[in-house]
Amino acid sequence: MITPLQPRSGLPEGYPFDYERQVSLADGRVVNIRPIVPGDAVLLGKEFNEIDADTIYQRFFNPAIKLDSKRLRYLTELDYDRRFAIAAFSGGGGVAIARFEPSGDGIAEVAVVVKDGWRGAGLATALFKLLEEAATERGIDQFEALYLPENHAIERVLEKRGFGGVTIDAGIARVTKDLGTC
Repeated sequence: MITPLQPRSGLPEGYPFDYERQVSLADGRVVNIRPIVPGDAVLLGKEFNEIDADTIYQRFFNPAIKLDSKRLRYLTELDYDRRFAIAAFSGGGGVAIARFEPSGDGIAEVAVVVKDGWRGAGLATALFKLLEEAATERGIDQFEALYLPENHAIERVLEKRGFGGVTIDAGIARVTKDLGTC
């Protein structure tokens, strides 16, 4: 179940308050979801340094990627229109992040990372649902997702959300979803 949270003040211009939500997961845990803000850079860097190399590899296709200050700024300073990201929090820490970035005319690439221990409870599905809502409101017609073919967990989530038409090129799977069917 997704429940809206109360708006806060002191946030960046264009901050979409309507994407602050509290979500009850299938296993009974509750997370707060909200759009990413520039002030999240420190926490994002800390959380990134704590996730395992396999999770980094599954998301970035490179286990040695580092988040320097330039990349952290890029990931947390958003226009909330073409570039949109939300994060899930519990107990003061981040547990998941999902985003979309433009990849063509009316097309956005979508991605999600869920910390180990939070997977399998419907969190990625809830995040994708919110991203689809935000993208549709912003005139994005299609999502595409890239993942490693051996990442069966994200493959199942994407299938559940209606992504299809898998193609594999250079060891990377690509699926799409027409957002007119959300």
